[in-house]
Amino acid sequence: MKRQQNRTLGAFEKTFWLLDQIDSKDFCLAADIFGTQPVEKWRKAIDMAQQRHPNLSVKVVPDELGRPTLQHADNLHIPLRVVHAEQNYRWEQEVEKELSTRFNTAEGPLLRVVLVQKTDRTVLILAANHTVADGTSLSYLTRDILLALTGNELALMEPQVSNDETLGLGEDVPAQVVEKVLELKMKTDVVHPLVSSHRFSETTTHNLLERARQENTSVHGAICAAVLIASRKLRPEWDGTRMELVSPVCTRAALDLDDNFGLNITTQSVFFENQRHLSFWDLARLAKAGLGGTGSAEYTTGYLSFFRDLVFGHNDMQQMLDALKQAFNHHIMVTNLVRVRYKTEFGPLKLEALYGPMVRSGKGMEQTIGALTTNGSLGLTNTSDTPIPGLLDEMERILEKACQENVTAKTACSLQ
Repeated sequence: MKRQQNRTLGAFEKTFWLLDQIDSKDFCLAADIFGTQPVEKWRKAIDMAQQRHPNLSVKVVPDELGRPTLQHADNLHIPLRVVHAEQNYRWEQEVEKELSTRFNTAEGPLLRVVLVQKTDRTVLILAANHTVADGTSLSYLTRDILLALTGNELALMEPQVSNDETLGLGEDVPAQVVEKVLELKMKTDVVHPLVSSHRFSETTTHNLLERARQENTSVHGAICAAVLIASRKLRPEWDGTRMELVSPVCTRAALDLDDNFGLNITTQSVFFENQRHLSFWDLARLAKAGLGGTGSAEYTTGYLSFFRDLVFGHNDMQQMLDALKQAFNHHIMVTNLVRVRYKTEFGPLKLEALYGPMVRSGKGMEQTIGALTTNGSLGLTNTSDTPIPGLLDEMERILEKACQENVTAKTACSLQ
């Protein structure tokens, strides 16, 4: 079995690597766990998970053509930071610290771990560089660390190829070559994103799921509608604005991929005028309709082709950066991992909640809503340099009110 990762980046991997030169796109997941274990056992479990996933032992370096490549690096030690805290300690402040600390992609590794140890519970925070990972990767990595921690062996995985290669698309071969490749220097401005979290009860989560089904939409569509209404209310300057809401879309099912640690997403934007005549559930249906077809291999091929046109075929880094600086101008991102897809009991430990993804997704004013259901209870996070105060609480109020309204006829939205 091949164990070492050595290849050029795929189109979206390269896009994230380039974006990282402009502004941080690192992200986090946080696991709230009932129970504790000695730090030494956590260290060993992290090392075992690193052995399982080849992308946890890589760095990103340009080759002779100026193409960024994933290269295996021996003896990369994943940093583990331990915080001993009181029971009411806000784990979100540790996520804020991690999102303010840049990765050196040229040296690796592209993952850091924080352990917040309280009297009878633990918060495991995973911070990753987006070039080689997505939110689902961190969810599966959380599972793997907990399995190793509780005495389970982890099967080794082969290096993941890029989504481009999975689809039979060729690697980056520069047809146009500049005489001197721009030496990229990562922007080192310190950012200070703020993170908040909110957890819904199992009853509220169940009611939301059932009502969304009755209304011919999805929980994701309902979350999108709630954040649109809440943000327009709480940030008046957005009230009359045509708003862009972007949703990451996982490609693992469409491309029949395994649980490897890698970047396996596309995105899709849906635009919303200030349509005051639309009901909450009309907005939710519109949000769902805007994502139609995005879970297919055909959509993934078209999405990657767009970025291949931007960042493949030449090695003029400045031209690539100038093009990407115009992208990602959304107001809101809703990054929804849907639910934890594995058992949450790990010997003496219980994974009670998984929060995130938490990421700075745009240029600073955007609100990034992470959504993930664990043990039947929906958890939301908001990450932003300029967070809207009270946004998550207002979203819950809107969702609860929408679920209590009488079920109306499911009329097709005229804008779908």
